[in-house]
Amino acid sequence: MKASVASSSCVPNALTVSSKAFTYRFFLSCCFFVLLLCSLTLHHSDVGVFILVLMNILFCADILARCGWKDLISGRLSFALFSGVAVFSGFLYSSFNVFLTRPLYGPSPNLFVYVSFLLTLSLWAERRLAREREQTRVYIKKLDDFLPKSGRLCVGRQFKKVFAGELKAGDLILVKQGERLPCDGIVKQGKTSIDEQLVTGNMLPTSKRVGSPVYAGTLNKSSSVYVEVTLPLAQSALMNVIEAVKKGELRRGNFSSSLDAFSAFLFPFAVVFSLGVYAYIVYHFGAFSAGPNEWFRYAGALLFCLALSCPPALVFAPIFPSFFARAGALAKKIKIQNIYALEELVRADTVFFDKTGTLTYGELRVSGVFPVKESLRQALLESVATAEQLVDGPFADAVNSYAKKNKVKTKSLLCFDVLPGLGVQASTRVDKILAGRIQWIKEQGVEVPDELLSVEAAVICVVKNGEFLGYLTLADELRRGAREMVEFLRAKGKDIILVSGDNESSVASFSKQAGIEKMNFNVLPKTKAEIITNLRGLGKRVVMVGDGFNDIIALLRADAGIVFASGRNVYNNWVDVILKGKALYPIKDLFTINTRLRRTALFNAAASCLAGIALAVWLLWRMPAVSGWYWTTGGSLTVVFFVLLNSVRLLKIK
Repeated sequence: MKASVASSSCVPNALTVSSKAFTYRFFLSCCFFVLLLCSLTLHHSDVGVFILVLMNILFCADILARCGWKDLISGRLSFALFSGVAVFSGFLYSSFNVFLTRPLYGPSPNLFVYVSFLLTLSLWAERRLAREREQTRVYIKKLDDFLPKSGRLCVGRQFKKVFAGELKAGDLILVKQGERLPCDGIVKQGKTSIDEQLVTGNMLPTSKRVGSPVYAGTLNKSSSVYVEVTLPLAQSALMNVIEAVKKGELRRGNFSSSLDAFSAFLFPFAVVFSLGVYAYIVYHFGAFSAGPNEWFRYAGALLFCLALSCPPALVFAPIFPSFFARAGALAKKIKIQNIYALEELVRADTVFFDKTGTLTYGELRVSGVFPVKESLRQALLESVATAEQLVDGPFADAVNSYAKKNKVKTKSLLCFDVLPGLGVQASTRVDKILAGRIQWIKEQGVEVPDELLSVEAAVICVVKNGEFLGYLTLADELRRGAREMVEFLRAKGKDIILVSGDNESSVASFSKQAGIEKMNFNVLPKTKAEIITNLRGLGKRVVMVGDGFNDIIALLRADAGIVFASGRNVYNNWVDVILKGKALYPIKDLFTINTRLRRTALFNAAASCLAGIALAVWLLWRMPAVSGWYWTTGGSLTVVFFVLLNSVRLLKIK
């Protein structure tokens, strides 16, 4: 998802290795393991089996040895070190028993099958971790769709089409309806409405007149305008976003895997346990005074215990819970793309919320109908529905949706005219209807009540044949569970901030409804990212909950990024969590999922290691009875099955 991997003292060396290196060795190890099973089935000689396992070790275990050794000399205890020690201990134990006339002390003639199985699983686990690490990079496939390709440069009385990158400050360009602006600039002639959601996140087209600022990448919705370039494409607000994403092959800071974290605690315990068993056996058989030969023979118990102290089940201790937690989250309409982001959410100091499409649904809806007289209510609804029925835009969509839901009848239109950023005038066989902004209605010579000037919501005034019928208010709505979610996060000690590109009155209104005390309004994407960067620079952990292309930089720079699902699949490569439902309640579920996931993984790891130790002790205790290879391998598979059953419980999240 988000960040480039730089080699660091706190990152296990295996995570700095390409996943391809583990992939090749994993599939090769699988082949050797299958050949080994065939050799045992056909009762080949021990020397033949040794050669197969030796080739597996030489060609496949080398990467574990290198990574483990580098971690050790750097003072890190990692899974590569733990599994590498176990694999080489088991291999040495088995090799000595094949070639020495007097075998080492131990319950099994050899551990070749166990060692090969553990090696294959260890390579698979490291490959999986390396791939997760690499997938934190940002892969943007459709950025070019948002970049304007060219512009119409005004040269005297003619227009010359040039590449967007060739435009410079001071140039005059023509932008036609339906085209994206190729640069930042100021409107010099004409008026139009522009969809700025790409940059500001504001879902409503913004009315633009002479002197109004415009931004590269935004869409001209209504009519042609002349624009003077103030900033070329390379320095535009949109390019700041694009460059941040392209350069955003930054890796999430302090990425670490649960497997490495568990190994850091379990490896010292395994070494101490193995040394303790060795010391006890040497003491029990009175070998302290017997000389080096006996010490070496009883070292078989040390190698045997080291091999079994890192059981195959440990590989699945965090993997099974992660898999089933993701599956359980999907049932709650939560798609977790980066499982480590859950811990960042729990540990976060500050949670930022975008407004449009995040705290709110991001859809305009008719919030109120206010006729001059109650007897004119039906006439008001029929008139506005008739005028807006063929219009395309968020205002018209809201009116048409309301009319359909309430079964409002409409009349056939003879003609209609949409005035960008102002309203619509329509004519039927007998009526002339105006529906639009307050100021525009007043300019038509129609008196409107003074109370309309103080209404905070978007307003559509309706006039029929010169008579003011009333008005409709349109507003976005707060998502279900928003206030409860804010209270929950505040109870968890989180500082909650609402940040939006919308105006002050709109942001303040929804901030009050949600119970959020801190807010920032009229904030461009670059500023959002700077706020988050500054907080992180102060040592704060930050989570960004956003929606829209405009939140990319903030999502990248936060410790974790959460978005609501949208038709734009461009998000999917860099966000950590996608909420597919309509409500904000699932954010609470993320805390529950993280708690259960952490506990289950920790229990699995401890149980796996203890089970491996218990198996080693039991096999040593039952000596001189000989235990075949199926005892160690079968016992390990039993523990894997137990870990699987314990992890399945995460499918159901309460």
